[in-house]
Amino acid sequence: MIEFAEVSKVFHEPAGDGIVAVDRFSLTVEAGETLGLIGTSGCGKTTTMKLVNRLIEPTGGRILLEGRDIRELDVISLRRRIGYVIQTGGLFPHMTVARNIGLLCEVENWTAGDIRVRVRELLDLVNLPPDDFADRYPRDLSGGQRQRVGVARALALDPPFMLMDEPFGALDPISRDKIHEEFAQLKERVRKTTVLVTHDMAEAFKLADRIALMHKGRLVQVGVEDDFRERPATPFVEDFLRSHLHEEASDA
Repeated sequence: MIEFAEVSKVFHEPAGDGIVAVDRFSLTVEAGETLGLIGTSGCGKTTTMKLVNRLIEPTGGRILLEGRDIRELDVISLRRRIGYVIQTGGLFPHMTVARNIGLLCEVENWTAGDIRVRVRELLDLVNLPPDDFADRYPRDLSGGQRQRVGVARALALDPPFMLMDEPFGALDPISRDKIHEEFAQLKERVRKTTVLVTHDMAEAFKLADRIALMHKGRLVQVGVEDDFRERPATPFVEDFLRSHLHEEASDA
């Protein structure tokens, strides 16, 4: 479980009062739930996510993982418990796929044999046959394949939590549809507590158990697809949904 309690983040500037990126954000992500965190560019969704693994520190409020304030936890130990996937995959270009996936296992002093077994398990999990992909380099992979490797690496230490920052945003529509299907299957198998940041409402509806919509640093509505379609909380929610429904119709 991840709990946000009145969390705020202000980026201070040399002159001026500062920029409020997150404003009194309160929400609970239940154990095993995938929460889609969505909003327009600059609404604070990525900042909110980065507060969880302390890439950014909050200005106010508290974030709790399984009931413990993250500020009481060693930051390295905290990040070992949180898988992190970014849009480009973030792979090291000079390392093979196997080495990229097994890197955190190396840091944790696993044996070479245990790392090989874990890497093969993870490649199978993300539908990349180990015999075909383990010895390739990132330059030899398509965008979708790089994202699968990024997901596999994030799962290497079997963390209970996952943070995913626009993980499929750079893919072409055909690749996105395919990896969406695979991710939906994967999340049923591994059941991590996940925050998925996206700007795409259709993606959130497809992959998340619940959706949290932000606007100007604030949480404006939380719910499932029917809540947004049938009971938009504000005119902004209605306009946001209408624009995405128009995009869906245009893509159909």
